[in-house]
Amino acid sequence: MVKKLQYQQQNSQQTLQVALEEYYAKHPGLITEDNSSSEVAKLFRLHDIAHVVFGCDTSICEETLTDTWTIFGSTVKFSEYLKYLQYPETQKLVQDVGYLKLFWVFILTIPAVFQVIARTRKMKQKWTWSGYEEYLNYPLSQIRQEFGIEVI
Repeated sequence: MVKKLQYQQQNSQQTLQVALEEYYAKHPGLITEDNSSSEVAKLFRLHDIAHVVFGCDTSICEETLTDTWTIFGSTVKFSEYLKYLQYPETQKLVQDVGYLKLFWVFILTIPAVFQVIARTRKMKQKWTWSGYEEYLNYPLSQIRQEFGIEVI
């Protein structure tokens, strides 16, 4: 896969904060505190941070990869992540895409999903799902090296 944005480059020197700003600038219309409750916005921000740390965009395929990275490569509890998936905002996104399309994308993405799972097994430690704030001023390359993250 060709990675076009700086935050998607393995050795990006952007800090997590700058990379997150790039992510939001290139993906307008995401769920934030400007258009949702603070509780929902907080969980979506954690998800967006995972997109940045693991170098994924917001295409349907890479949403699947971000979910895989998060479940297998972060400290999130599965029950916490299920909560994220149950919000009406998340359900609306799923309905807008369509269940059949999501199913086919998942089938087509299976090889990359297994590749992500294999990479999570090689990580030095799991990404800290809800403790990202201390890393906002760290370069992505340093974060990825510390955790052993190799972007796809």
